[in-house]
Parts: sequence; structure tokens; C-alpha cells
Amino acid sequence: MTRILIVKMSALGDILHTLPAVTDALKHDLSLQIDWLCEEPFADIARLHPGLHQVIPHGRLRWKKRRLAFVTLKEQWQFYRGLRRNQYDLVIDAQGRIKSARVGWLSGAPVFGPDEQSATDAETRHVYRQGYPITEVNAIERTRELFGKVLGYQPQGEPDFGIQTSRLASCQASWHDQLIFFHGTTWDSKHWPERQWCELLQLARQAGQKVLLPWGNDTEKQRAEHLVASSGWGEVLPHMSLWDLSGVIARCKGAVGVDTGLMHVAAGIGIPTVAIFGSTSVALTGAMGSRVVNFQADFECSPCRQKICLMLLDDIPPCYSTISATKVWSELLILAEKRV
Repeated sequence: MTRILIVKMSALGDILHTLPAVTDALKHDLSLQIDWLCEEPFADIARLHPGLHQVIPHGRLRWKKRRLAFVTLKEQWQFYRGLRRNQYDLVIDAQGRIKSARVGWLSGAPVFGPDEQSATDAETRHVYRQGYPITEVNAIERTRELFGKVLGYQPQGEPDFGIQTSRLASCQASWHDQLIFFHGTTWDSKHWPERQWCELLQLARQAGQKVLLPWGNDTEKQRAEHLVASSGWGEVLPHMSLWDLSGVIARCKGAVGVDTGLMHVAAGIGIPTVAIFGSTSVALTGAMGSRVVNFQADFECSPCRQKICLMLLDDIPPCYSTISATKVWSELLILAEKRV
């Protein structure tokens, strides 16, 4: 049995993108025992894959708030001491960052990852036992390629996220068979205009189709409440863990979202999903799945890959004028009829 530690610490979408590589590895060798180390807020997303031996939550976000406090240093020492006791045969750094490479090295096992031309931080070459050139563009395929090169196989077929909906948390019956709209995201430039969301909600209202709106912080909650009030339609979900929210998503009949982690969760679970990209690139981080459509804004500077739009018109990135609510709604209806 080979004991492997995956280090992919954040963020939500990036962790979701790594699940197919785990499926590939276990198809190649069922005897692998795979642990996954990620930051505490995202542990529920790693747990979506049933093939993992365990998920190890890392306290980096808490620790950096009190970096030199005695309690922090003590917890870190205990954490890495416990990690070394697992006696891994190898570590795959799927993040390609100094923060992840260093954590992998502290496990005491040899660390493998993308080479300096492929990694986000070229300095990782000082930590890795070996780095591998990665040729794929899409984030999912890049990670699949990396795992294949480290473990000695060629990934085949479409990405399989391995998510078993029967394992997920149950939810109240009134949330079954609804649509879910993922309006929240971290970059200002990735926000689809609220007027477009309102129009989409009104189209759902005309069709008699209920819509759920999740949120992860106070700003997103206020936006969700404003969208419901402005459109006269939709239900703002209560705050819940990522595990519980994944259970709700799995029981929805369709999803619409900007380039945000929860949209990728919906696509990975396999429900019909329409993804909206303006500043970010479908080629790099487009959603994958059998019932997914990615809309890339058709504008001169899209995708700019900038967090702040420099061409705002009435506080709205102009690229989103090319993706209408009517277009999104029509595609969602088509996807909902598709059989797999």
C-alpha cells in the first residue's frame, strides 16, 4: 500500500477541480491510501470524494492572525508532529505555491509537483524532489496530468469528480427540485449585474419555478435579500456549512452561477449548470461536466483576469452586456431537458 498526501489548501473551486485527479489515481491503483490536506474552511469540499482515507484540516488562516502567539506555535508543532507520524510515501503538491510546498515538506515525505515553468511560484523547485512540466490549460486537466506523471499513468476520458449524492447531507423537502443561483464571488469584476439576476429571477417566476439563493457572508446575504425584494421572487437560504449546502445543491434541478466555487460544485455533482464568465477565462477555469454550458463574455478585453474592472459603465463591467438573462435562461432550459 502506498500512502499519499495531497496538498491542495485552497480555494473552494480549486479544491473541487482536484477531485477528478483523485478518481484517476484510484482507478490506476485501488491500493492507494490518499489523505488530503486543505485549509479548514474548505475541508467539506475535499470530503465530497468518497475515495479519500481522511481529510486533514490545516489552520493556516487562524494561525496567521496570531502568528507568534504561544498557543499558535504549540498547535503548529503538534499538527506537524502528527502529520509526520502518518509516514507518507510521497506528497503531491497540487497547488504549486510556496505555502503548499512548505507544508508538504514538513510532512517529512518527498514532495512532487509542477516544475518551475508550470508552478505558480517558481521557488517551489527548492522544495520538490521532482517537478513535472504540465501542458494542459484547464485547471482540472492540469491537475489530472500532474497526478498521472507523478504516479505513472495517462489520464483517460472525461473528468469524474467521484461525488456520490447519496452520501451528502439531506435537506428539507421544499428545497428539492428547485433552481439555485450562485450570485456571490470574491472578485468585483466577476459579478454579473444585479439587474440581470433580477431579470433571470422574473423569468423563473413566469415559469413558476422556485429559486434558492445561498450566501457565505453578510455582503452576499444582503445582495440575495435585495435580489429577492427587487424581483419579487426567490428564497434566501439560511447560512449553512459547505457540506450541508452541497446536499441542497445535489437535490436541485439546475443552477446558474458566476465563476465561483459553488458553481463548480454544482457542475461537478452533475446538475444542469450555466456558468457566466466575464473577467475570468473559460479556457482556464471553465466548469466541466456532462450538463454544463460556459458563457464567455464577447468583449474586447474579456477575459482580462483582473480583479477590478477598469472600464466600468455605471459601476458595471461592460463585458456582461453580452450575456443576457434571456440567453442564460434559454440555455438552462435546454440543459434541463438533456439526458445523460
